Amino acid sequence: MLNLAGREYDFGPVLFALLEDCEHRRRTLPADDGEAAAKLAEIARQRLAEIQPCYQEAGGSPGYWRELETEVLETALPQYARAAAAQTRLELASYGLWRRGDPVSRLVLGLAGLTLGGLIVKAPFIPIFENAFAFALAAAAFLYPEITRLVYDWRYSRLLNRLIAQAERYQHRQLPYMSEAGLEAELRAVGSPAAGAAASATPASATTDASSADRVLEAQPLDLNPSPTSIYSHSGTARPRPPTARSNGGGA
Repeated sequence: MLNLAGREYDFGPVLFALLEDCEHRRRTLPADDGEAAAKLAEIARQRLAEIQPCYQEAGGSPGYWRELETEVLETALPQYARAAAAQTRLELASYGLWRRGDPVSRLVLGLAGLTLGGLIVKAPFIPIFENAFAFALAAAAFLYPEITRLVYDWRYSRLLNRLIAQAERYQHRQLPYMSEAGLEAELRAVGSPAAGAAASATPASATTDASSADRVLEAQPLDLNPSPTSIYSHSGTARPRPPTARSNGGGA
């Protein structure tokens, strides 16, 4: 669960980018649960295939990427696919509104609300005596189609936000249980390919006391204020080396 490539590759941001792509194409997909799930999984894999090269270039480890794919494809996506198919069916059916919420239906609903509100105000056994209540009820009935759409859309967007928040919390909860050996293995897995290239480019006269992986780790500056899931700051600048004394003939 240790992300070495930057916070943009944490579970939450990656899942947000993926769901954004899926939502952009969701309304063109079938409303059937099985077909929608298959199409959304295909979209998700395509998006992950686009993100993976960027993650590898940023210095990410293969183990973390496998964990990320599992979280996205096997945990978050099935929950999203069911909700997405249900939301698509609601939108295609105009949220179950009578006459799809056209002006005639709004007028009828407004008159019904005004009539019902007047009866409630006049009823002696209901403790409401304000005439404005009838007009408020009529306005609410007239705006009933918008209220219905807002409620369904808000419930759906809350589900998407909850999936992203759950992915972030899950990743952060796993970090305290990462052993030192696991951390070292992640660092070695990231440093080994670049270390081999650095070793082949090193002159024969150079000292070889440190291992190739250690040289790669030294070349990557540590971030003194890292994010909870990222320990490297890939600023693109190397650490300044300490100055070396030059000898001028016999002088010190």
